[in-house]
Amino acid sequence: MKKALILLAIGIIFLAIDIQVPIGEDYPPMEMVDELGDEIQGKIINNLIGIRPYIDIFSDTLGYAFLLIASLFLLKYNFNIIFAMICIPISIYLKITMIKLPYSLVLRELYLKMAGYHFLTAAFEILIEFIIIKGVISVLQCTQTKWSVNELMVGWILAMISKGVLTGIHFFFGRGIFYSIYSLVMVGATMFYLNRLYLVSKFKLEGNNDKE
Repeated sequence: MKKALILLAIGIIFLAIDIQVPIGEDYPPMEMVDELGDEIQGKIINNLIGIRPYIDIFSDTLGYAFLLIASLFLLKYNFNIIFAMICIPISIYLKITMIKLPYSLVLRELYLKMAGYHFLTAAFEILIEFIIIKGVISVLQCTQTKWSVNELMVGWILAMISKGVLTGIHFFFGRGIFYSIYSLVMVGATMFYLNRLYLVSKFKLEGNNDKE
């Protein structure tokens, strides 16, 4: 189980890191439609779509890859983790679809789908972490680790709230200074709850002489 927890920690850290890398050709020029309002369309075009596709090389690729491998190891301890394994490819599909949408859709349909997928992918990311962390806690929790588990959950909740807030900041303000500063809050909360996870797993696994 130690290997699975290490892979899990790496995957979660990668999900918290935001490094955008440009790929592909520039998107076609974007036009406005009357039904949605210029302000909302402007935010979608400027903050979500941009002038060309970008991929988060850590979150969109490595993060999910490590989480999927960790889930495979953890599945024998808690079968409910299979739901996270189902959600991971769905989330990846949505992220890839978002990158391709401006090449195939235009106007109202494009803007509504981009906004919807933006918030949906964030919801899937939070759900995936919740399922996995809940599954791990169910295996590791005992009387002696209860306080550390409570701290872990506080840190996780703060990290997920920060992730949700960042999703909104990205939509309304883009990836500017405000986004970068708040990203540090999410990374800090993530590192805190991973530290609590380490303490809980260290006590439980060493106590059980787990040699995995």
